[in-house]
Amino acid sequence: MEGHHHINEIASFVRQLPTQITSVKHDENDLIAGDKGGIVSKWCISDGRRSWSRQLDPSVSDIHIVNNLVMVASGKYLYCLTLEEGSTLWSVSFDGACDLLSPNEKTIWVTSSVYEIEIGHYVECKVQELDIQKGVLIQSVDLPSKAWSIESIGSDCILGLGRPNPGVYFIRNRTGKLEPITDAPDLPIVESIRSVKESISFLTASGTAFEIDSRGRLQNIVDEATCVGYRHDGTWLCQSAKGKNGLNVNDDAPTMLVEAKFVVCSETMTAIMTKSDPTKGIIYTDNLNLRWFHSGEVTSYSGNGDRISIGYSTGEIILLESRVVENRAQAEGVNGEDRSEIRARLRMLRFED
Repeated sequence: MEGHHHINEIASFVRQLPTQITSVKHDENDLIAGDKGGIVSKWCISDGRRSWSRQLDPSVSDIHIVNNLVMVASGKYLYCLTLEEGSTLWSVSFDGACDLLSPNEKTIWVTSSVYEIEIGHYVECKVQELDIQKGVLIQSVDLPSKAWSIESIGSDCILGLGRPNPGVYFIRNRTGKLEPITDAPDLPIVESIRSVKESISFLTASGTAFEIDSRGRLQNIVDEATCVGYRHDGTWLCQSAKGKNGLNVNDDAPTMLVEAKFVVCSETMTAIMTKSDPTKGIIYTDNLNLRWFHSGEVTSYSGNGDRISIGYSTGEIILLESRVVENRAQAEGVNGEDRSEIRARLRMLRFED
């Protein structure tokens, strides 16, 4: 294991928004982040420059980039912004908070909920499907509980619901029907994580973790779990108090979830934050393992391509690229390797003026 590194010193991007980062996403060319105050900004990855910034309703809860559009859930609104300029193409308001988004090529699934203070519970929970180009409503489905996770499978979606009617459910495109996945445990869902192979892992409030394939068939299940995720090679990972790391993961697996709080991976890198100290973690690539630390707590993250983006409680946004991380963390000099491109990126992308 390599020594400790401040994560800012191994990152390509170090950027800042005024308040806690609540959602961060990136694709091949751009990074977009939103904060608790409702500010959404886009940076160009190639030169590190801020392209645009918008003040929306507090607080941003979810962001997705699809078809040169930026879909933003903020307050009670869903905004559709142009990727290039950040201008509003359309917006839709909901009765309660706009919570989670899951787009596909033609439509976007949106969950919403109303929190009733007097009874201390979520009511009027819904999922709606809208046309992604015009924001026109296709279908609206009432939910028996609040959705805490949503994932698209083709044109359909899979929801993870909490109490009082927990479980995992399919909703088919344009059918308006909520179909329970019978193989999945009937337990309140806390979060879901999707692999590059289209499998989905769920963590429940009672500590059971399980994995289903794209058809909803159960593949793995572990009790007394505290963390679940995937390694960048596609391996399913699950930390359990019973000492198991998943039914298909050997004890000598290269990535062990010791005291893990979250796991996020790209195609080339896996990042883990430790539960005992949420300002510290571990990064794995095929060529190195290193420990990192930061002054703030991780509040949002995503993995795509060879990059991982992380948002912090301090308002900082970090972009990690596997080659840059390896270059900064390893000893100087690899014979015959042209490192000029890496050095140029480190000069350009360090900090924003």
